[in-house]
Amino acid sequence: MLAPGLVAEVRRLLVERRLSQRKIARTTGVSRGTVNAIARGIRPDYETRRGPWQGHFVPPSGPLRRCPGCGGLVQMPCLVCYVRGLGRGVSRGDCC
Repeated sequence: MLAPGLVAEVRRLLVERRLSQRKIARTTGVSRGTVNAIARGIRPDYETRRGPWQGHFVPPSGPLRRCPGCGGLVQMPCLVCYVRGLGRGVSRGDCC
């Protein structure tokens, strides 16, 4: 995945129309195919695509504890319970 700043730089160079796609690819260090996909608008915009975990998921941290939901020895919040909750459409896991 390309950094959003690099994609913005490729787009800026395409808009300027001073360099060919081949030269843009050499300058930025991305493939010609990627430059072409950005130019044609068919490259997915990964910056705006966000998973269901972003915004409300807190990564596990702290000491290991027994999860009351699944019984696993984990750092809380328990990822197993979190993923099970996602399958049911719940934003948080069984126990955490």
